Amino acid sequence: MAGGRPTTYQPENAEIARQTCMIGATNDTLAERFEVCRRTIDNWIATIPEFSAAVRQGREVADGAVVSALFARATGMEQKMTKVFCHRGQPVTATYVAQLPPDVRACIFWLRNRRPEQWRENRPLTAEGDDRDRVSELEAASERVRLAAIAERPRAGPAQSAAEGPVRREVDAAVRGAAERLQVHS
Repeated sequence: MAGGRPTTYQPENAEIARQTCMIGATNDTLAERFEVCRRTIDNWIATIPEFSAAVRQGREVADGAVVSALFARATGMEQKMTKVFCHRGQPVTATYVAQLPPDVRACIFWLRNRRPEQWRENRPLTAEGDDRDRVSELEAASERVRLAAIAERPRAGPAQSAAEGPVRREVDAAVRGAAERLQVHS
């Protein structure tokens, strides 16, 4: 025989909980509704299958409504609106359909939750290595190209020195190597 206080749970509590959860009730709200403590609600959810199922069903309905509203905001929507005008001293009501554009914040929220690996705020920029090493390597290669271009200017013309070819090939190879390591393709 179990000890402790007898439960105040009634079979009709499941339906009340389902309907209350359909309009967004939390466990704290349910506790207030049934005049019990939050811990009792947690216990009912854990031990009474019909109550747990009713709470889950009600919350699924509420969550579905919010998802639909968020999706509509994220993708843009049409909304029926009414405006009241004063014409010759008399109120005139006009009903029209307003086209609401997509809401950027709703888009961001949706994408960060649906595709966090691509849209989370603090995602890693690269999967490997340190970006500073790559940037310094690319800067060094760029500097070598700049110096080679400066060295070529005075010698440009039909009579180029024999040493110019190997320097140019070395610079080109360095730039290609850096681009391959950085996965930069032109």
